[in-house]
Formats: sequence, structure tokens, C-alpha cells
Amino acid sequence: STLLCAAALAIVGTTEGFAPISSSSCRSVGTTTLPSSEAISLQHQRALSFTNLQQVQSHDTSSCTSLQHTTTTTLQMSSNNENNEGPAPLTAIFISLVLLFFIVSAFAPLLDFASFQPTNQDLNLSDAVITRQDVNNNNEKNEKLKNYQSKFDAVSVTRIQQKLSNLPVFYIVNNGGDDGTTMQENIYFSYNDAINASGEGNVVKVTTLDQILYPLILKRGELFTPSKTTPIEVKNAIASIKSSESTTTYKLIPSAAALTDAKETGTTLKPNDIPLFSIARLAFAGTGGQPQVPLFLERADGITSYTRLGKSDEAVVRTTSLLDVLESMERGTRPGVGQLEFYGNAEDLMRADEMSR
Repeated sequence: STLLCAAALAIVGTTEGFAPISSSSCRSVGTTTLPSSEAISLQHQRALSFTNLQQVQSHDTSSCTSLQHTTTTTLQMSSNNENNEGPAPLTAIFISLVLLFFIVSAFAPLLDFASFQPTNQDLNLSDAVITRQDVNNNNEKNEKLKNYQSKFDAVSVTRIQQKLSNLPVFYIVNNGGDDGTTMQENIYFSYNDAINASGEGNVVKVTTLDQILYPLILKRGELFTPSKTTPIEVKNAIASIKSSESTTTYKLIPSAAALTDAKETGTTLKPNDIPLFSIARLAFAGTGGQPQVPLFLERADGITSYTRLGKSDEAVVRTTSLLDVLESMERGTRPGVGQLEFYGNAEDLMRADEMSR
């Protein structure tokens, strides 16, 4: 009986999750214990259930293996696509255009300057100013500079105004029937010339060129805003022009010495223009150590400055005019034109300083 129970146990098995048949499931036949029909039937059902479970587990395992293989294959194909294919054509074109824009922006200043640089000749500080001598001298460099223009050399109106503030100008205030705040039309660069023209009872006052050039002379008042330093007479004149009530035409009057210099050097002038004089190989140290090219209102001041530097040779004088320089600054028609600075007559500068106290 012990062997039969062991055989029954072997048929059912002791697979994990199923309990073995207990001894109470066997009935005794004499001295031999045999399994009952109910126990055999139950054992058969359990055996079938175990076989079905094994088939189900085998099917699930096969399905998982198949799914894993499919997923691996899909991922491998996606990876291959990413490795073998670049960005979409439109994206590549867009990226290329962006890179091209930044490259062009970075090198534009260099290209702009190089395109106008004189052939086989180096530029120097004296080339920053357009002189009448350059116009009459048709060498290779001057021909190239004749067409030069660069926005990187153009000077802003604000900075031009700062340069003009170095030059004092004198005007006459009528001492007549008004409130004493009306200025005459002539504006002088020389104090002595203003005194000689003032007449009895009138007053000579001082301001700087930046206060009157754009609003009164050039009639470009939109580029000038009166400030606390603007004299009341100048403010009234600007307001009168804006309201179209004034018929006065304001004029710049060069000093008598400057007019003589212009005549002797053959420098022709337009209305309201002022002769300016530069000296070859003469430069001063400006703010921050930057060199600056001086433009003098009178030839004698330029020659004196050149001599004080210990130069033994004769000074080479070149001529230009205020309106020519202003146009060159605004348009950037000379390399380094922003390094030009205006220098007034020493005596007039001291007189203006005394009158402003």
C-alpha cells in the first residue's frame, strides 16, 4: 500500500502550488490501502489542470519572448534611422541661413573698411580731413578716398555738437525798444569784430557754436534741444523761427584774419561757411590717449602750435571749411573723421571764459 500511494503521489507530483495527496484519501482493502475512485478522479483533474497551466505558462513565455524581440527590432530600426538620416531639408536650410547671418554680421565692419581702403598706400591721421588741396591733387589715394563712405566712420549729431561746443561765438543784443532779449543776425567768431560792429549802447554776449549752428544757421532745429546753458536771446530766436514769425537770416562771420588767410590760400567759401586750417603731421593727444587732428579757425594758430612742438621745418598748411567737415562727419566720408577737433583763437577763448563767469 505504501508503494501505491507513492505511485499516486508521483502521478500527481509535488509541483509548486499543488498539495500532495494525504493518507486520508486512501481506503484500506484488507491490509492493502488503495486510493478511492473519488481520489483518483480528483488526482486526474489536478494532473490535467497542471498540464494546462504548463501550456498556458509556455504560451505566455513565448508571447513575451516574441514581444521582446519585436520591441528590440523596432528600437534597433529607430536607432538606425537616427544614425543614418540627418535633419529635415527645411531645418538644415534654416540653420545654414542663421549661421550665415552671424558670420556676415561679424565680418561686415572689416569688409566695409577694406572695400574702400586705398590701394598700396597706408592711411594716416591727415587723411581724416577733406582739404581743398586733396581735391586738386588727383593721385591714386585721393581718387580712392573721393568715393569713400562708411557708416562706421560717421559721427552722431550729439558728438558733433560736443565738438562744436569748443568754439565760442559772439552776438550783439539790441538795446532798443524791446525787452533787451533780441539778438542781431550776425554771429562773430572774433570778439573784437563783434565789438567793432556793435554800435553805441548795444551789448556783446557770448555762447558756443553748438547752440546756434543747427537751429539758427542751418535751420535744422529738430536736431537741437535748448538747455539751461542756452542764452535767452538764442531761445527767443529759435522760437521765432519755429513760429515763422521771424524774417531774420542769421549769418556766421569769420574773423578778419581768417578771411585774409582764406583769400591768400585760394579757399573759396559758401555763404555761412568758415575757413579751417590744418597742419600736416600735427596731432594732439586727446581723451583716453586717442590722437586728434586739430582744425584751427586761423592759420597763425596752427603754425604757432607746430613751432611749439619743436619742429624746425616749415609747417605745411592745408585748408578746408566748416560745412565740408560737417558733411564729412555726418556721412562718414573719411576714415577717422571723428578724430577731428575744432580749435578757436586763443585770445577769443580767454575772452569767452571771462564773459561766462
